[in-house]
Amino acid sequence: KPCVDAFLYFRADNAIHVVLAKRKIKPNMDWWFFGGRVLVTDESLQKAMARKLQEEIGLSISVDRIPNEPFRVHLYKFSEDGTVSVAMKFLIEISEAEYASMRANLSKSQEYSELIALPPSEIVNNMAYHEAIRDCATTLL
Repeated sequence: KPCVDAFLYFRADNAIHVVLAKRKIKPNMDWWFFGGRVLVTDESLQKAMARKLQEEIGLSISVDRIPNEPFRVHLYKFSEDGTVSVAMKFLIEISEAEYASMRANLSKSQEYSELIALPPSEIVNNMAYHEAIRDCATTLL
């Protein structure tokens, strides 16, 4: 299954902060990421990313803010059902105000229970985060 993932970050206090969300539903319950945005027929990667960010966390991102090409591609095999997904990851800078808006909308989210912002250096070597998240965080170091 083709999927698009958002790797969101913002700049504040002269530092970069990576935005991670903890899933509260399957698949991948308790994982920290924004992911699993399955494409709809005839939908561009950018439109899928914008649509799912709006649906899942109430973040309105215009398509022109999403890069034309993913910066990473990862393959995932989910043990629960044997599904293999191709996840195309997009690096998207948001504002600190957009992050605050996401936090305000968190209680309405059906997919995420927590939202955090961390410096990339706290993610890269932390085995609590999936290897794809750690790999993406190295991009921002």
